Amino acid sequence: MIDKFIFEIHFKDCVLDFSKFYALKLKGTTFANTSLVAVDFMAADISEVVFENCDLYRSEFDKANASKTNFKTSHNYTINPEKTKIKKAIFSLEGIKGLLYKYDIIVK
Repeated sequence: MIDKFIFEIHFKDCVLDFSKFYALKLKGTTFANTSLVAVDFMAADISEVVFENCDLYRSEFDKANASKTNFKTSHNYTINPEKTKIKKAIFSLEGIKGLLYKYDIIVK
């Protein structure tokens, strides 16, 4: 049992592959140097989360709130901006291809 009002969690140097965070409120959480392969973030509140040097290969973000989330140093993510709130989220120029994958275009 946890108290949702004071719950705070941070991950560093972890392997969380295939984890499920479906519909959880993770606002302000930090994931640093963490493998998040095929993680379910669907419908989760990941606003203001920092993904620092994380592998997000095949992770799912549909219907998530990723406002002000920092993806700048992470990689292998694919996020559909039509299905995920990404207002004021931070991405690297190289990582921008993860937002355009659904359009099947080539970015060089």
